[in-house]
Amino acid sequence: MPNLQLIKDLRIALKDMENYVKNPAFLIKGREFKNFQLRPREAWANWLICVVLNEIYGDSFTFGENPDSDGMILDTKTGNFIVTEHVSALENVFNILPKGDDRIIQAIDSKIKRGPQYAAGKTLVVFFDGAGEFYRNKIRENIKGRHNFKSIFCIGHITSSIDGGYVYAVTQFKDSYGDQSITYKVEISNNFNSWEVSQIRA
Repeated sequence: MPNLQLIKDLRIALKDMENYVKNPAFLIKGREFKNFQLRPREAWANWLICVVLNEIYGDSFTFGENPDSDGMILDTKTGNFIVTEHVSALENVFNILPKGDDRIIQAIDSKIKRGPQYAAGKTLVVFFDGAGEFYRNKIRENIKGRHNFKSIFCIGHITSSIDGGYVYAVTQFKDSYGDQSITYKVEISNNFNSWEVSQIRA
């Protein structure tokens, strides 16, 4: 395992991320943290993946730096890790993007074009917002067999909760799932002190 700085407590990390998440400008164009070699959106996306994996497999996942990629996700029980490569599909006044499935597929295509060697051994993480309605089955069918990533996560802000919190969808596309894909909803409390994870069945 590479020598890297790891996040030790996801609850503390959530609170540390509050101001970055509440001000989207930091997620759109934020540079790396001074003391952590990830951009805010990369750290936030990896945090969201970790809490989903912890819900599925138990509380053993965290994330950290990786000198050769946009971070990594570590299973502290087994020592196995996922190397992450990130791509942004966040819209701003200088970057007008298509809606729906096309927004996400366009971001994935930008990384596929970099070739199989670039993708080898990595998990691609697409971070998006403002896509409107999209269908994960259409995304799955479009990218199936066209990429060399180990798997692809698509993470997007889907709504705000009744109490003013934030709700994100985390979907993983993986060949071993066959014709299926799995989406989880992560609900963040308005004070950024807690979260809940549930599977979206539809």
